[in-house]
Amino acid sequence: MYNLEFHHLEQHISKLLNLLEIYKFAIVTNHKKKNDYKQNIHDYIDKEYAALKSVSKHHTSLIHYNYFQFLSEQIEQPIDELTIGNTTKYISDIQ
Repeated sequence: MYNLEFHHLEQHISKLLNLLEIYKFAIVTNHKKKNDYKQNIHDYIDKEYAALKSVSKHHTSLIHYNYFQFLSEQIEQPIDELTIGNTTKYISDIQ
C-alpha cells in the first residue's frame, strides 16, 4: 500500500513537471497557447492542493509534506509570469 502511495505521488509530480516543461518550451518558442499552458499549471496546482489538503497529514510521508508545502506556496503566491530561469527553479524545487 505504501509503495502504491509513492507511485501515485510520483505520477502527480511527473505530471506537474511535464506541464512546467511544456510551458517552458512555449516561452522559448513564443507559442500562441503560452497562456493556456500557464493556466493548465495553475489549474493542476489547485486540483492537487485540494486533493492533498483533504488527506490526513499524520498518514503521509515527508515527501508528501514537501509536495504539499510547495503547492501551498504556489496557492498563496501564484506564478504570474514564468521565465526560463524561474521555471527551471520550480522544476528543481519539485524534483
